[in-house]
Amino acid sequence: MIENGFKQGNLWGINLYPEKSGTEFVEFDSLINVRPSQKNTSRGVEDPGIREKIKK
Repeated sequence: MIENGFKQGNLWGINLYPEKSGTEFVEFDSLINVRPSQKNTSRGVEDPGIREKIKK
């Protein structure tokens, strides 16, 4: 995606589980989410605003 012009700061790793619903549908867990420079120090997406954008 980066090679196609996307900025790394806008890319987040998630897992989708189509067989589940509600809060279990999206899992915010990926190694690419560890970004100390963006104040995200875990494998999850820590910013609630970004999490909401991903859900939409």
